Amino acid sequence: MEKQSTREDLIAALAQDMTPVERVKPAQGAGLIAFATLVAGVACIAIFEFWTGMVTGEASAFYWITNGLLLLLGAASTSGVVASALPRVGSRGNAPYWSAAMLAVVPIAAIITVVSLEANHDHSSAVPSVLADPATWYWECGLYGTIAGGVIALASVLYLRRGAPVSLERSGWLTGLAAGSLGALAYNITCPLDTVAHVGIWHTIPVLVWAVLGRLVVPPLIRW
Repeated sequence: MEKQSTREDLIAALAQDMTPVERVKPAQGAGLIAFATLVAGVACIAIFEFWTGMVTGEASAFYWITNGLLLLLGAASTSGVVASALPRVGSRGNAPYWSAAMLAVVPIAAIITVVSLEANHDHSSAVPSVLADPATWYWECGLYGTIAGGVIALASVLYLRRGAPVSLERSGWLTGLAAGSLGALAYNITCPLDTVAHVGIWHTIPVLVWAVLGRLVVPPLIRW
């Protein structure tokens, strides 16, 4: 670079090739992710049909608790994704990670419940085994929720590419948490299986899958 004699000349030289761009607005990112979640939910309903048991009182309390925690994690992670696209100085919120820790209690509780019931189960009785329940092994819910999460992940990446994320690894984690939780939620509204084992494991597994995918796949896509 050619040496400049004054500060004004230096600033002018640095800015001469710059072009104005539209400012990235947080509301746009939140709206895009919310719209992607809506699209994923509508697509799941169109393919698998809405489970009316949620409005007729058939859904178990465990079903509502799990989906409530997924919604909380999705909202916190979306807020984190939106904020990560706008670099700033200061502390970063840990709400997404606390929400993820809260959700982690659900699969742990489900596994403990299954192990405890099986350990104390009297196999001579006519009561069916927990592990013999088909809902326990219906892994397709985890697969469909993960696929639905891809729509949210795509929306998050598109928004992040418009911004200037500094911590790429953190942005990847947050994108994965948002995609997994909201994708699972989009599919869960169609699933009539609400046993402890099924909801606690297969309705939350997309969060784990997308957390790993987000950390590995997203950073190279949003690097600037």
